[in-house]
Amino acid sequence: MNHVLHEIVDSGFVVLPSGERVALSSHIDQACGGLLQKAIRAVRPKVAVEVGLAFGVSALYMLEALSEGGVPRLIGMDPVQHDDNWRGGGLHNIERAGYRDFYEFHEDTSQQVLPALVARGEHVGVGFIDGWHTFDHALVDFFYIDQLLDIGGIIVFDDVGYPSIRRVCEFVVTNRSYEIFGSVRYNVPHPLRRAVKGFARGVLLPLYRTDETPNRDARRAAASLAQVYFLALRKTANDRRSFDHFIHF
Repeated sequence: MNHVLHEIVDSGFVVLPSGERVALSSHIDQACGGLLQKAIRAVRPKVAVEVGLAFGVSALYMLEALSEGGVPRLIGMDPVQHDDNWRGGGLHNIERAGYRDFYEFHEDTSQQVLPALVARGEHVGVGFIDGWHTFDHALVDFFYIDQLLDIGGIIVFDDVGYPSIRRVCEFVVTNRSYEIFGSVRYNVPHPLRRAVKGFARGVLLPLYRTDETPNRDARRAAASLAQVYFLALRKTANDRRSFDHFIHF
């Protein structure tokens, strides 16, 4: 583990450009960092992209794994990196870790940066979405990263426990050509409780079916996200849907 990342994980503090040490917050845990690195090691991309920076913990995980395959390049974006919360801490930690030359940073919103990357013909092997957590923002992030992502590439979502992010993920696994590569879950409920809930859904849902009720495959796909808070999806094909395609999810 990179010495700066190790220091942050062990201490729970980050160092700001001013030299001040502040408590770590809004960061991924080691299990999530491990899955993010597993995705990068599986794909071995030349370029990756990340939405959101904060104190730079996830960027450090990504840059560490990217550097194992040669000269890394991570494209990042965060319009509030220098606000009163982050105070440039993410960029400072990337520089302290020795990765500044391999990090392309845009201090702008993802809805501005990602279309520009598409327009310039960029391709990435791994994308990580951890920006603004509303449904529409996260869906727009996915929409553009999908256009950047090569077949076989992996897109990772943080905070899937948020209803807004979970719904985006449910859309992706039911309407797009993506398969689950890996996930990190909350503590799983007791098996009997899961069985009772599953039985109730199986018995009651058919009684209330409408044309807008998700079909069996969609329900199965959505159920695969139960208790997940960090999700990695592998792209299996480019978008070939008809202009009016839609599966209820």
